[in-house]
Amino acid sequence: MLKQLLDLKGVQAVAHFREESGEPWQVHGELSDTDARRLTRLALDFKRMTQGHADQLALFVNQPGWTPANGWIVHGDRRTVCGMSSMVAVVDNAEANLTEVMKALAQESFFT
Repeated sequence: MLKQLLDLKGVQAVAHFREESGEPWQVHGELSDTDARRLTRLALDFKRMTQGHADQLALFVNQPGWTPANGWIVHGDRRTVCGMSSMVAVVDNAEANLTEVMKALAQESFFT
């Protein structure tokens, strides 16, 4: 379950959003409704941009394995936002293990 990702050390919030609109479907953690909508909209935009960049990379380098892009990470000074499929997590850099978070998002989104 998505809410169980909050049990991972450093995970502050997780959300599942609608692919067509970016509207939040489920949100867990300490986010206001406004922040949840902003987060899921950002996640949808990043998902689309990442897929576009992966498609271009695959075209230009002529090597297999770049698409589909399965996830993305924006790493800030204190926090990181991780996305996989239609799910997104906000994590504390000082506490979280990004590999664990991405694996958990992949498992939750059925990429594994």
